[in-house]
Amino acid sequence: MSNSELRIAYLREFDTSICDIRFTLTVKTKTGNTLEKDVIGFAKNFETLADLKKSIEENVVALSCNNTEIDRNENCKDHELCDLPKKTLIIKFLKIDKDHRDSIKIKDFIKLKEDKILQVCDQKYAIITNAPFIRMVKLPFSISTNFPVEPITFQAYNLDRKTSKFIWLKSIDQNVWHKIAEGYRYDVTEDDLDHYLKFFCVPYNSHQIKGPVVEAISEYKVNNVPQLPECPFEKRHCLTREALKGNKVVTYNVLADRYVDFDQFDYTHPKFLGVHYRKKLIMKELEGYKADIICLQEVDDMQYKAFYKNQFKKRGYESIFNRKGNCIPEGLVCAFKANRFNLMETKQLVMSGSLDRKQFKKILDLLNTNSDVKKEFLRQKTSLQTTILQDLHTNNIVIVGNTHLFYHPDANHIRLLQAFMATLHLGNLKDRVVKESNRRGRVGIIFCGDFNSDVSKSLYDFMVAGTINPEHEDCTKISPSGDALLHHKLRLISASGTPKYTNYTKDYKGCLDYIFVDSLKFSVIRQIPVPTAEELKQYVGLPNEVYPSDHLSLVVELDFKSR
Repeated sequence: MSNSELRIAYLREFDTSICDIRFTLTVKTKTGNTLEKDVIGFAKNFETLADLKKSIEENVVALSCNNTEIDRNENCKDHELCDLPKKTLIIKFLKIDKDHRDSIKIKDFIKLKEDKILQVCDQKYAIITNAPFIRMVKLPFSISTNFPVEPITFQAYNLDRKTSKFIWLKSIDQNVWHKIAEGYRYDVTEDDLDHYLKFFCVPYNSHQIKGPVVEAISEYKVNNVPQLPECPFEKRHCLTREALKGNKVVTYNVLADRYVDFDQFDYTHPKFLGVHYRKKLIMKELEGYKADIICLQEVDDMQYKAFYKNQFKKRGYESIFNRKGNCIPEGLVCAFKANRFNLMETKQLVMSGSLDRKQFKKILDLLNTNSDVKKEFLRQKTSLQTTILQDLHTNNIVIVGNTHLFYHPDANHIRLLQAFMATLHLGNLKDRVVKESNRRGRVGIIFCGDFNSDVSKSLYDFMVAGTINPEHEDCTKISPSGDALLHHKLRLISASGTPKYTNYTKDYKGCLDYIFVDSLKFSVIRQIPVPTAEELKQYVGLPNEVYPSDHLSLVVELDFKSR
């Protein structure tokens, strides 16, 4: 049998030194039916073929469903038991004329030029090494006519987009599909209304090696974007009609499309969860606040480039976007009135990638004493966007911080460390700006964001008090020996107060968002009230037809204090 007649097994070596091998095994059930089962084996690249064979064997044996721990395999068709031998499994890595040595290291095996063959039981596979592989692909939850669509999640390994093939198809019933376009992005037309869309990918790498084909199908049929209704936030607009001499500031987590899931927001019709409907509602809301400075979180990369950037520009704003961690296709936006401010500097600090800086030595020292906390901290892509603006009329300088801290409910200690890192950086940035500006005008800090912490948590106390007891539960999680001495010098207050709700969903309701300001530099002129608990009680949760995000926007009016 030639290699062209063999089935395919994909062996890959990743940057993390992990290797995996993937193939499809044909198995028979106890009732005589035939099933195709996906098998994956794992090992480190410095381990041997014997280690990889052991992992394959464990996964193949698990398919038999005959061990004492598993009576039935939920993945089997009709819960049928797979008929695989446990004690007589044959697993071999073959050359043309003989077996490969079990002692050969996997990284050396991958480099071999000769053909490689995997045998499992009586089935043989031609091994293709380091072929492109798509880990995950997902289409937007809601797709609308007259707007472009592309995958909101596309995680690929060793893939070359220029040579890979991307095909779009549509279907009324998901049975018969018709090709409609090629390319990674597709411009949805009126003809696609009430059809499902399929994204089909044939991956190739730069050496023209082909990987396994993948596809993704839209959950719902293509819809038209509904007309925008009258919304509760228009009552807030009545309080923000006039431009101010001071600074009107907004912060808003706008809910990235990649996080919209009907299981989570099942109380809202899918047509109102679509990004093209929500983004128009968001822009309508923001426009009515007539803000000088706007900080947004969870802005989709694609939507910023195709929509928000131009919409802000039309309304007289300059805007800056930073991907979360410089890699995740959603992130932070700072927009400011171009006729009011001069942009002095804008940067993004990716926290997990910045610990080697001198200013963060104390944090790194703490993390080096607790491997579990360090691992969790380094895993996050949390970022701090900083924008330095100079008022064209007063020469006052505003340092705007914008962030979205780690979300997990059991990670208060991680968020506390992230807040410590952010305040350290903002404080050092202020010192530098004061020095470089020779104290022309005044320099104040505005720190906005979704902090994912309510007022009862350690983070809020740390932000407004400037310190926290090292014996606090979250500090002892960081350093059981009591060495987590965290403090900052910013003299912050929450200009937005502590509303009962800034996040309102079926599963969680509470205050997670804040606008912290330098109390020595800013006076809070007014907080624009958020919807009351009574007003929100009529909804199961947000987002919905009249609220475009699961968060509420916060709006405050500030002014620099007199000297």
